[in-house]
Amino acid sequence: GEIHNGADDNASGTASIIEIARAAMGERARFPRTLIFVAFAGEERGLLGSAHYVGAPSVAMSSTVAMLNLDMVGRSRGAVDVSGLEAAMSLKAELMSAAQAAGMIDIRQEGPGAGRSDDSSFIAAHVPAINFFTGFHPDYHRPTDDWQRIDKAGTARVATLALEFAARIAER
Repeated sequence: GEIHNGADDNASGTASIIEIARAAMGERARFPRTLIFVAFAGEERGLLGSAHYVGAPSVAMSSTVAMLNLDMVGRSRGAVDVSGLEAAMSLKAELMSAAQAAGMIDIRQEGPGAGRSDDSSFIAAHVPAINFFTGFHPDYHRPTDDWQRIDKAGTARVATLALEFAARIAER
């Protein structure tokens, strides 16, 4: 009987993906590779959306270079956990370059780790999957996870980092 707006989990990731897509379309020359933007449903019911996509992708999984997952990126407070690089060390240089270009955020590699979100469907398909996550908080899965508690500037910085990272991967 309660309303759970899910401002951080996961409207923050969905809004970030929409803004990243808008920015990428505005700077299309920076992205020589095809980018696919997807907001999956059914993550907490068994990764239903991402598993379906991996089984019937828009672009062959063998041609998919990486998956960037933005799950709960609305409470940055100046930092973001980035996981999945341990399976894709070749992407670390691009991430660090993106962070420098975005000029704003402390990158930690201590979050929940890849495989706890939609990124795990891609990992199972042998596609490098990088997860961006700004941390659990007392409002997680509660009605109090509402828009007033979102760190708007921090969320924008995480989205900028992901955009810059995608641009560098696309240039490979």
